[in-house]
Amino acid sequence: MKSSVSPQESGARPLVSLTTTELAAALRERRGSAVEALDAFLARARQLNPALNAVVTWNEAPARKRAEAADAALARGELWGPLHGVPFTVKDAFSTQGLRTTSAHPALAEYVPARDATVVARLQAAGAILFGKTNLPPFAGDFQTDGPLWGRTNNPHDLGRTPGGSSGGAAAAVAAGLTPFEVGSDIGGSIRQPAHYCGVVGIKPTEHRVSTFGHIPDAPGGPRHVRHMACAGPLARSVADVRLILSLIEGADPSAPEVPPVVPVGAAKPRALKGLRLAWADTLGPFQADRETRELLQRFTAAARAEGAVVEQAVPPGQDFADLVEVWGLMEGGEVGAPLDPPVREGYRGQFLPLERDLLAKAIVQGTHLDMTGYGAALTRRDGHIALLEDFLAGWDAWLVPVAMTAAPVHTPFGAPVEVDGVSRPYLEAFGGFTSLFNATGSPVVVFPMGHTSAGLPVGVQLVGRRWADGALLDVAEALLPLGGGVRWPSAFAP
Repeated sequence: MKSSVSPQESGARPLVSLTTTELAAALRERRGSAVEALDAFLARARQLNPALNAVVTWNEAPARKRAEAADAALARGELWGPLHGVPFTVKDAFSTQGLRTTSAHPALAEYVPARDATVVARLQAAGAILFGKTNLPPFAGDFQTDGPLWGRTNNPHDLGRTPGGSSGGAAAAVAAGLTPFEVGSDIGGSIRQPAHYCGVVGIKPTEHRVSTFGHIPDAPGGPRHVRHMACAGPLARSVADVRLILSLIEGADPSAPEVPPVVPVGAAKPRALKGLRLAWADTLGPFQADRETRELLQRFTAAARAEGAVVEQAVPPGQDFADLVEVWGLMEGGEVGAPLDPPVREGYRGQFLPLERDLLAKAIVQGTHLDMTGYGAALTRRDGHIALLEDFLAGWDAWLVPVAMTAAPVHTPFGAPVEVDGVSRPYLEAFGGFTSLFNATGSPVVVFPMGHTSAGLPVGVQLVGRRWADGALLDVAEALLPLGGGVRWPSAFAP
């Protein structure tokens, strides 16, 4: 059922330009219909997707049937939930009942799950309408988004540059307005780094806050080997959107018993900039951001100080970041690579062996050789790092650090060095050195734009908080976001 007055007729903003929270309110208040919203996003996505290659599977007919049902339900006074009638897409690593789920790997090109991933089921239970799946590298295994099944995804701010990975299709789709929100996954930076490159907001929640049941690369129907560090979380165009989506997907899941009951993120608690306690750093052990990123971070923190925040350049005393990234690689290799069948494991290991100068690659390879004794030792080292970081963060409202060494690079072959201020840096270190540290500690991290380079590329910042304090961290992000100018439309994709 369509509303009697369309947004265009009433002079309101186009539906595709609204944030998720704005769109949900508009639909509840009958200032637009679910069918109108779906048609608007489908039309925009169909028109713009060829340049981006962000959406790889469409769910148009079932989505339209559900949108019609949503409008009929609202006409009867029935509200399905906070996202009643809101269309969305989801990263193709998440299983979707009756809809092809490939994790971008040719072996799963025709795989159709019988059950939704937990996050998908919860979003649909809240009234959202799934209309497509977004691109990723095979089995979410790269910091860029390219592969033999679906090809390359481009950054909407510059089509010659990467949107990042592995949630690159998700971030590109949100940034270009093909979808109001997305859910990505992150074991080494795969929500945060694409949010940074594409200029949107994303959160890697505290480890185990959100169920990853139904997420592939754990083989469909097989054992669940990936038990640590991997997180699911939203990407959107506002902090309020991220909070809303997180509130709907978080919490205990019988299918993933490691996910505990959690204190809900709850409603926002507005924070004034005056009195906020913020630490920052632009270099963490072997990882240093490029000159433009460092300058932007210094200007951003200076702006916070000018508004009355207490700001100090600081790192956790005694934290060895080279050791921490080794712990990350041991766990990554141990949970993702070591359980694979021998020939597949050799192929997994082989892609990292040539990257002998890359700290992340070396540690992943070591992790593929771990036995349970070695794996237990890695977890014990991890415990020490978590304690150090938590003790440091207890004195601050948040810690601001770079997301990556640079803004979005040009599309780069896997393993090729990345130029940082004229110096070649190892591939994985440049793309994921800063982000992988906080998968190793399980910390919640919000990413949002803090500014733009001289070439107009967005640059994000990681806002790191204490474990399980996700809601408080989002409050701080809401206060800080305007200092960097907020989320801006890519010039070629403004609605």
